[in-house]
Amino acid sequence: GLRPMERHGMVRERSFSPQRVLESILFLSSRLANPEIHEVLKLRYFADKLHMSRYGFAISGDSYSAMEFGPVASETYNILKAARGDRNPWISDEYHELVRGTLIVVKKDVFPQRDAKLELLAPSDVACLEEAMNRWGGLNFKQRTKLSHDAAYEEAWAHAKEKDADAFEMPMRSIALTLENPEEVSDYMKAR
Repeated sequence: GLRPMERHGMVRERSFSPQRVLESILFLSSRLANPEIHEVLKLRYFADKLHMSRYGFAISGDSYSAMEFGPVASETYNILKAARGDRNPWISDEYHELVRGTLIVVKKDVFPQRDAKLELLAPSDVACLEEAMNRWGGLNFKQRTKLSHDAAYEEAWAHAKEKDADAFEMPMRSIALTLENPEEVSDYMKAR
């Protein structure tokens, strides 16, 4: 069943924190052999799904969109793009400031410049990131893509195609339905 958070008073909301997302990117990329944007984004998705299954919410606080090669945490992707030096209206100046000296992305390759500050991540997130990495960190691009194309992704991607869009939002409730305990998580989400 769903577990209560381990530590009394631990953050239990789904608010988005750019700093926490950066720490999770650094956590993953400093532990992977040759980290790439796609791998980091997919492992974040798998870790969020593990966390939802156990605690009833995705800890990243990010919103997911279906894109051609699978689910993408939108702001996490923007932080990675900021680290690559991309500039567009969706990438805030705050992200460029945040990644300076901590993360560099060259084309699709991710280069962490420091270790993650684990004290800024919830222990439950660290555990789920670690588990996602251990279970799915060795997959190649094609395998990761296939694994991430779950029912929530397929539904949102079908909407994107209908609207001739290159992305479509994946509601958290749809993602919850792909878990091993969908009813329990959905009931928990409704009650909050």
